Amino acid sequence: MVTQAERVSGPLSTWDWSSWRLSPRRLAAAAVVAAYAVLLAASAETALRWLAVLLAIEVVLLCLPWRLPRNRRSRPSFWLEVLVGLSAPLGALLVAAVVDSSLWGGWPAWWWYPVALLCGAGLVLLGGMDLRKLRNGDLAFLMGPTPHGRARAASGALAPPGEELLFRAPLLVVSSPAALPLGLLSGLAFVAIHYVQPGSNGRDSTRSLAVAMVAAVILAALTLLSGSVYPAILAHLLNNAPGVLLHLQCEREDP
Repeated sequence: MVTQAERVSGPLSTWDWSSWRLSPRRLAAAAVVAAYAVLLAASAETALRWLAVLLAIEVVLLCLPWRLPRNRRSRPSFWLEVLVGLSAPLGALLVAAVVDSSLWGGWPAWWWYPVALLCGAGLVLLGGMDLRKLRNGDLAFLMGPTPHGRARAASGALAPPGEELLFRAPLLVVSSPAALPLGLLSGLAFVAIHYVQPGSNGRDSTRSLAVAMVAAVILAALTLLSGSVYPAILAHLLNNAPGVLLHLQCEREDP
């Protein structure tokens, strides 16, 4: 609970250098993403080397001592952390636009989109969120108000297209024998990137880890079988949609 004295003192600073310690989980997650970036950097494709640079920069920035708890920080401070987390996904969109548009793959047959919607809906159900309580606002009431709801919602809404370019598009570009190790490592890196930041970030349960791993497999399968990242993007967006709505419901000026 925030006391009156704490309210008067204002928001906390962005950084907490005095307690900068990378937990074993964060170190392992960063190492997995770094290994994937190295594999991309070894590719002959210029676009993949750019993706490797983006991932390396983002991991380094995410490992900085972002202060917890985040609700005690100002909006600009929290938006800075969100934008760091979006730097590689948004940068990947720029790479696909300027360096190599083939990262998107081709246009798949129309029926891949309803398949993607079914996959996304399945991931939502697997995640276990009570959609009825989400609709009537009970989940937002239980979570409590936050001044950072819009920032969290922006992260969930903007990340999927770029993340699919980072972790699934290379599967369409690299040919065997590098395709198999790249496919395995890209799935692990997709899961790991969500554990590099400090704090639990809502991913401190075995179920959340299992859902992320299943999502990595499903999104990779959609990409490889359809020959495009568009179905995976659609499924990813649908999977993130309940969380985006929940964060918007929790947004308050003064928590």
